[in-house]
Amino acid sequence: MNELKLSDREDFTPLTTATSPHKQLSQNGTHHIHNKLMIWAHTISFVEIKPSIISKSGAQGLFLSETVRLINPHAVIEREFCHIHPYPDGSLHLFLPMADAKEIVVKGWGEFHPLAFFKEIPSNFIMLYSPRSERELSLVKEIILRSHSFAITSTNGKENTHVNI
Repeated sequence: MNELKLSDREDFTPLTTATSPHKQLSQNGTHHIHNKLMIWAHTISFVEIKPSIISKSGAQGLFLSETVRLINPHAVIEREFCHIHPYPDGSLHLFLPMADAKEIVVKGWGEFHPLAFFKEIPSNFIMLYSPRSERELSLVKEIILRSHSFAITSTNGKENTHVNI
């Protein structure tokens, strides 16, 4: 996977909750942008959308379908690699390679989960802030696809090419 290079996010860091449930409280995207993200999420190959098993706040989870042989257990919880919080929150949580997670946090696009680095929450599970514009929506889509790729890529960097159809 190539290196993620982000520009700094414009505006101040959004307010978020300091514990679980981890939610975004300010600078949320519009209902229109959120709907576009949800419609797009349904087009990702070999992904099923259903209620998150990680988030109990009505979030929709993105799960690797059973047709994909799971390779990277550090990128999912029971095949869920990402979930999108319902509008008006609109933020996401997802698993990423640690280098990507750090780039997102440093550039202001997200933050580590408040319980990250503890046994309950893996350190590479981060919050990605709600997209507020078409440009931010494009970036969020790219990051979701990186999370998807991370989930189907082994720790030695080889992508999973085995798909049962």
